[in-house]
Amino acid sequence: MGYERPPDYVEVNERIIEFRTAYPTGSLQGDAEMVIVPEVKLCGWKYVARAYRTPDDPTPGIGTAWEPIPGKTPYTRDSELQNAETSAWGRALIAVGAADAKRGISS
Repeated sequence: MGYERPPDYVEVNERIIEFRTAYPTGSLQGDAEMVIVPEVKLCGWKYVARAYRTPDDPTPGIGTAWEPIPGKTPYTRDSELQNAETSAWGRALIAVGAADAKRGISS
């Protein structure tokens, strides 16, 4: 049986709307890195996202995500980087308080 999200889970696109409404001068920024560990035959994308409430925000919300290559599901395969990015954004938005963590953190 696959993972099922809670019924009140908030999708990342909705979290982004909440963020942009609360912080109109804010921005989402991130960095991707392909990680290869040949000793254990591991390869994937690491993504670190930062949610800045203002252009000079000294403490942005930070979220990280990892997505293995190849993706483990039909939904992640061939879009591993995009999935890691979206997951990290969702976590960064929770970290900065732009969305309700009680309604789900993982993306």
